[in-house]
Amino acid sequence: MPYKQGFTLIELLIAISILAILMALSYAGLNSVLISHKHLTAQQTRFKEFNYTFTELHNTLHHITARPVSDAYGTLLPALSLDYNNGLSLSFTRLGRPNPSGLQRSSLQRLRYFIDENTLKKQLWLSPDISDASLFQQNDLINDIETIDITVLADNKTWYRNWPPQDGQPLSLLPKAVKIAITRTDKREFMQIIELPR
Repeated sequence: MPYKQGFTLIELLIAISILAILMALSYAGLNSVLISHKHLTAQQTRFKEFNYTFTELHNTLHHITARPVSDAYGTLLPALSLDYNNGLSLSFTRLGRPNPSGLQRSSLQRLRYFIDENTLKKQLWLSPDISDASLFQQNDLINDIETIDITVLADNKTWYRNWPPQDGQPLSLLPKAVKIAITRTDKREFMQIIELPR
């Protein structure tokens, strides 16, 4: 009966060592792919948030109208108001409220964008004249904001951080454009200038 020779102990150890090295290299490569995928997914999510937010701002500001409104106390407010007194606040009146049922109601809305706990938020009143300040819809747009700066361009080609720029100016006065610059906590910066209809 012929003698059958198997693997020696040294050969088995060498094979196991090579297999262990290959498995370690494969794990490192797979881990790198998973980390890259995680970072790419996070970047895509951030880009989608900015794209949605700036599209939202562009669409709403594109339908702005020069109509002052009154608050719950009957005080007249400008058609567009921008101030930083208690944190950033941008408010304006817009056209285009859908009315598929043909009801007899205003097609105007009042919107406000503001910062709260590093998050850009939007408030929407379905009636331009705010009889009840608590009757609004609110949603978050972008979080993890480090800085946000909104300025408006006047007819004299000057950028202002407050609007109306001076007391005594017509409440229906609108700027020519709005510039929005946002920096997130990861230092990514986005900026857009939106021309307003006149």
